[in-house]
Amino acid sequence: MSEPSKSSTAATPATLTTKRALARAGSVALLAGVACLLVGALTGYQGLLGAGWVAAGVGTVWLLCARFSRSEPMRAVHKRYLREFFPAMLGYVVLILMYGVLVPRTGSVAARAVLAILPLLPIVLLIRAMIRVIRDQDELERRIDLEAIAIAAMSTAFGFFSFGLLLSAGIGWKVAPDAVAIWVLPCLFGTFGIAKLFVSWRYRNP
Repeated sequence: MSEPSKSSTAATPATLTTKRALARAGSVALLAGVACLLVGALTGYQGLLGAGWVAAGVGTVWLLCARFSRSEPMRAVHKRYLREFFPAMLGYVVLILMYGVLVPRTGSVAARAVLAILPLLPIVLLIRAMIRVIRDQDELERRIDLEAIAIAAMSTAFGFFSFGLLLSAGIGWKVAPDAVAIWVLPCLFGTFGIAKLFVSWRYRNP
């Protein structure tokens, strides 16, 4: 009687756990980053190089988190998030690569505007997936995510505000406005991931 109950609660090799999900997400992000870096190096487009370094860095952090995380079976709400996350990220990588390759070769302003807007569509789906998973999590998970988002938002805003003040003071740095603006969202997402790691550790190791 005890044997069946034990086998039913134990995670089988096919069970999707937090460790496996982080490993898969990290591998996808790392591969996407390498792809962006290669295309950026071939085309000379700095935006792709920046996106590649961000994706590669995020993927490395996720792989490290997977290395030290516990093999807990994922709940339905988090499995749904992954089903929404991976297609959105795949679409973003494909569209941002198209953007980097085609924009330098496109003369029409309207066509360049369309190419610039297309990568934003998967980001909207990703934000929707994040909102849905936060809404449907349990109370502790929701509290961890909301605290991490608050820390990430304030840290990112403070960092860019400080950087803007330094630039306005004429300290000699030459930074294009688009280079500053395009880094806001990656920095917010990256800071959120780091903040969530520390907030989760604080709640689970009081």
